[in-house]
Amino acid sequence: MPEPKTSLASALLAAQSSLPSVGKDSKNSFHHYNYTSSEAMIGACRAALHCAGLVLRRSGWTFEGTADGGIVKSQFILSCPASGESVTDEVGWVAIPEKGRPVDKALASALTASLNYFLRDLLMVPREEESEMDKRDDRTFEPRKVSPRTETTTVANKSSGNAPARQAQQDATSSISAPKAAPTTAKAKEPATAAAGAYNEVLASRPAKDCAWRGGITVRKVGQGKATKNGGNRWPILFESDAGEEWASCFDENVMLAAQDCLGGEAVDAFVQSGQYGLTLYGIRSAVNSEQPAAATVPAEDEIPF
Repeated sequence: MPEPKTSLASALLAAQSSLPSVGKDSKNSFHHYNYTSSEAMIGACRAALHCAGLVLRRSGWTFEGTADGGIVKSQFILSCPASGESVTDEVGWVAIPEKGRPVDKALASALTASLNYFLRDLLMVPREEESEMDKRDDRTFEPRKVSPRTETTTVANKSSGNAPARQAQQDATSSISAPKAAPTTAKAKEPATAAAGAYNEVLASRPAKDCAWRGGITVRKVGQGKATKNGGNRWPILFESDAGEEWASCFDENVMLAAQDCLGGEAVDAFVQSGQYGLTLYGIRSAVNSEQPAAATVPAEDEIPF
């Protein structure tokens, strides 16, 4: 008797059945809670989809709003090569600029978050515990006061890739700056079950040119952040290597938090730029401990707090 032909529905059922949950592989050092990183969720869901013979891609996105924020709408296509079937879906996500996070970073974060939650819904990934988002202390949160505007700008990307198109930035009005690139590693952490030789890698959302990786570096100190003229923050970070101690400046909070996690630990790789004012840190890469309990048995790749 011939085997039944694979269908998109049956392949999706197999993918959902193969992924019971995704563990919390990262920790927010400021608010002191654990969460599932974007890379862990995307990597786990991608592995489950591919093992079931399914392919997912973002076919395009649009941004509808102003410099004060708006909605990012992403279009996704789920395909089953074996049967030739495909389905499309659209997901909307709020992008709100704030202090230290201009509109391009807000857009990039929304693109990453929408992909994370779309994958979670698609594969019906259950929560391990009560939502950490509900536990978060938001008593001091105040909604942004949006200045009165009547015009709405729409920035669109119809490319098949995940990064926003450069043309979108050129076509946008002066009130909206489209992102140069959607970061693929917002708070990148590999899960505890990663294979030996794997590593965590956290890169700044907009790394500078002429950066290079330096190995054999130990993080000795992370200083207090100080406000910069452009509304961001600068954190001084003390490195130690065979050549001695050296200070570096860091302007990305995600990279700073990753450096904090590596304080006094094993040597890491630092993605740095050397300039007239010394080193500037744009990324941290550290080895993954693969001898932890295998709570999540799937490979991994802005934070999903559940």
